[in-house]
Amino acid sequence: GIESEPDYGRQVRAEIAPVAVAPFLRRARAGLGWAGDLRVGARLAMRIGEQVQAEVTLRRQDGDLQPVDDGSGAQPLGLGEAELSLSVREGVWRFTPKLSGSNLGQLAGSVTVRTKPEDRWPGAQAPLQGTVTLQVPNLAVWGAWVPPGWRIGGELNTVARLGGTFGSPQLTGELRASQVAVRNLLQGVSFSDGELRVALDGETARIERLSLRGGEGTLQADGVARLGLNPSAELRARAQQFRLIGRVDRQLVASGEGSLQISPTQLRASGRVAVDGGLFDLSQRDAPTLDEDVSIRGERDAEDETAPAAPAQPALLRRAQVELDLDLGERLRLRGFGLDTGLRGKMRLSTPGGRLAVHGTIRAEDGTYTGYGQKLEIERGVMTLAGPLTTSRLDILALRPRLDVRVGLAITGPTTNPRVKLVSEPEMGETEKLSWLLLGRGPEGLGRADSALLQRAATAVLAGQGESPGDALLRAIGLDDLSVRQTEGDSRDTIVSLGKQLGRRWYVGYERGVNATAGTFQLIYRIAQRFTLRAQSGLENSLDLIWTWRFDDGLSRPR
Repeated sequence: GIESEPDYGRQVRAEIAPVAVAPFLRRARAGLGWAGDLRVGARLAMRIGEQVQAEVTLRRQDGDLQPVDDGSGAQPLGLGEAELSLSVREGVWRFTPKLSGSNLGQLAGSVTVRTKPEDRWPGAQAPLQGTVTLQVPNLAVWGAWVPPGWRIGGELNTVARLGGTFGSPQLTGELRASQVAVRNLLQGVSFSDGELRVALDGETARIERLSLRGGEGTLQADGVARLGLNPSAELRARAQQFRLIGRVDRQLVASGEGSLQISPTQLRASGRVAVDGGLFDLSQRDAPTLDEDVSIRGERDAEDETAPAAPAQPALLRRAQVELDLDLGERLRLRGFGLDTGLRGKMRLSTPGGRLAVHGTIRAEDGTYTGYGQKLEIERGVMTLAGPLTTSRLDILALRPRLDVRVGLAITGPTTNPRVKLVSEPEMGETEKLSWLLLGRGPEGLGRADSALLQRAATAVLAGQGESPGDALLRAIGLDDLSVRQTEGDSRDTIVSLGKQLGRRWYVGYERGVNATAGTFQLIYRIAQRFTLRAQSGLENSLDLIWTWRFDDGLSRPR
């Protein structure tokens, strides 16, 4: 009810019966959906005359509140006591929050502002004092506030004292977090044993300790943030064998140090990072995702049709200054699209004119490239970066091993439009190069005996950039070669061969005819380009030193 007493100024008294909160929060469209049966009641008593006197209380009646579960594991808040009260008497404004829940934690405090009794509202210079405590025993309950797919955990404790004025409040105290965990299984992110300690002193927040564990390594950081009219922050970080990514197909462990400075007009980042180990297997494809032009609308993320367009890129990003040295180390490997190689080199990332530029050289080491149905050894593999990534250039030479001639593929030119061609030493015609590359021999006397190898090459071409089914099977059983051929002559026999490359010069193989009672093991050591040592045991026992010289047929070839 409402009563008015003119003799004593304006006086209002009201009591609001408990109402459900979740529908109001859903209609507010604050970006986070809520569900539950929480009901809140209110009581109001206010008198406005020469002085302002008021008593306002919002109190939980019953029920609970829960973020809408979209797969993030959102839990009910477990509300127990929930009350917000405001008291105004003789110029003293006192705000008292009380909030507790089994999952939410506990929030308590008292904030007081002192003004002149006749003031209708606290002025900017009104003195402010009070204390606030926050205890969250399980940060996982706040998982609904983080992006989908991410999980958080840990414990948070805060004790802060308020001072200063109503227009410029000052905070002093400490914020502590322990056993912090951040995970995203889909992206391979798993950080644990996190600790955070922040000292609050007026407009300054000093990060005294920030540490995380990733795999067997650690990340530590410290810094300071200054609030107020011109906020700024400085952060220094050090990593020691810290595992950034830990997926089966994508792994990255790095060490280094760096610094970050942020102000309203500029962002500066510098440091040195060295890769301790890593693997990027691009042949393993991610789970299917929706196209960028497809959006899902639901109760949680419903937006107004008249919502304003996304703002333009912040000027801060356009004025970023980055100076980062990156060392790929000795244990970084790349697989995918027929490539399997180690990556070595050093690069420097910078942002001249607000655009990302990379300078340095990346080399392929101990690598192979599967092309035309053959596994080629990368003899030379260099990517040169001298500015924007679109201007990087390739210089790659991949040769088929264990041949008496050098034949393979050369990939040169810009990465946006590389040129691929067949190469050989000595120089040959294109048909002869292709024959040596696919069949391991010249084109003279080719017949049906080579049909199996030609079919395998055709399968590789049909497989496109991905791995052919035959290559996937060979990799699964640990072999490098598996072929079927027929001998020449009047009596043809089908020979099945399989082998494994043990090193750059060592090769072990096994051959057996379909109609034979035994097979032959071979151990081959390539001494030089034209000298090969071969040991055989089984159906045939021998030790051979093979010297090969290829005579030119004397016919001129068009070049």
